Amino acid sequence: MGKINKCVSVIKDNLLVVTTLLGVGVGFAVGFGVRATNPTDDDLMWLGIIGELYLRMLKMMIVPLIVTSVISGTATLDPKSNGKISMVSIAYLVFTNFLGALIGCIMAVIIRPGVGVSNSESGKKLESVTMETQDIFADLLRNLIPSNLIQATFQQTQTKYNIETVLKNMTMNGTIISREFKEISGKYIGSAGSSNILGLIIASSLFGVATGAVREAGMPFGAFFTSATDVIMQILKWIIRTTPFGVASLIAKTIASTDNIQEDFRRLGVYSATVIASLFICSVVLVPIAYSLLTRKQPFRFLFSVVNVLMIGFATSSSAISIPESLKALEDTNRIDRRVTRFVVPLSATLGRCGSSVYIAATCIFLMQLTEIETDASKVILVIVLTTCSSLAIPSVTGASLVTVIILMTALGLPAETATLLFTLEWLLDRLRTLANLIVQALGSVGTYRACRSALPFQPRPSVTLSEGYKGPISRQQSTVSASGLPKEDIEEFKSGSENNGYNELTTRI
Repeated sequence: MGKINKCVSVIKDNLLVVTTLLGVGVGFAVGFGVRATNPTDDDLMWLGIIGELYLRMLKMMIVPLIVTSVISGTATLDPKSNGKISMVSIAYLVFTNFLGALIGCIMAVIIRPGVGVSNSESGKKLESVTMETQDIFADLLRNLIPSNLIQATFQQTQTKYNIETVLKNMTMNGTIISREFKEISGKYIGSAGSSNILGLIIASSLFGVATGAVREAGMPFGAFFTSATDVIMQILKWIIRTTPFGVASLIAKTIASTDNIQEDFRRLGVYSATVIASLFICSVVLVPIAYSLLTRKQPFRFLFSVVNVLMIGFATSSSAISIPESLKALEDTNRIDRRVTRFVVPLSATLGRCGSSVYIAATCIFLMQLTEIETDASKVILVIVLTTCSSLAIPSVTGASLVTVIILMTALGLPAETATLLFTLEWLLDRLRTLANLIVQALGSVGTYRACRSALPFQPRPSVTLSEGYKGPISRQQSTVSASGLPKEDIEEFKSGSENNGYNELTTRI
């Protein structure tokens, strides 16, 4: 009886995780069942309508959450803490992106998944545009500093091209054939229809640092964004409760709309196994081992606490949509300081692309083998460098990594038509690389906190908070609290007894 009660207690404590896993199972079952009936486009639309509404609700809150959480998080940090957290988190993200590209290339070179694979038409048509690699880096720098913050919420800067069609000869499977290519005849600065998350993070960080720098004058500004963050998080908690239904709907539609799963796996089985093995080695073996050595903690026990984040990422194929649940899991379940998570989590969702780097690098080598281009050391190094750099500019949307592959193909001189084969299993590989991204991002958030917590100003646990409401008469000392809910007496004790005097008191009268 005791074991039964314990099991019931565990299920109650992890009810959302259990129901989300159940939603995944229901989604696969319904998807395969509907797929057998040859559904129409209208049938698929209604099958996925709940998932679509779920995604729209989450997307609606992403930009407000990032702006308010970054401002409120950085406002309570001194410049020294901000600088250390930024350097540690960015260095970690760039290194893991490089590690992913390296593992992907090594595995693809060893296994050679592109040898002996026929590239028949998949029904997808792509345009090949010779994109200059320097434009990828230039766009990344431009997006760091948005010229219009309102525009940055729904658009980011992107180089556009004036193109012309030229005819070129190429060799495929030992036969010389002529193909049409698109080449650049001119270029200009345009925009792409996705939020400039990186620019918003940079701008919000500046506002947060300035809020702390002006001290008392910034109190109302900081208090507003702290309150706004709490309001947004409450709305997101309501939305996240619908996750099992959204997950089931999204997976069911994906499975039902896939034409021939068995044939796709037969043709791309070795390639898929190469990518999956690379993702596993990078995100489940190497990064957790490094985490364990640095923190002396069990990585898989921690990963179990963020399993719901992984389920949301698997269903939506987006790291950005998982931001709300990531904050909840790190702050509430794992007790990570919110001053770290509110900056690191949005930044990781924007720059953390370890899984995507694995996929991009392995896919580029696969396509080079498919077109019988020799993969010598110089080309492998070029793929690693291009993948690492371009991964920093991948938007947090579904299928963005495949678009990046096509861009790098043109930069490497490969025809974009060869990528049509990749669309057949994109629905699965996109979800798996999102899982890898989220695992590495979550471990990085904890690692950054442990590396930087000595630089964080001491913040005692509040005894009176605004969220508790008024509960009768309180002393004059208790009537003043910091923006994070700290009683004035705790702050005075800390100021008099602590060597760290970088803490900026932000007070609000009840």
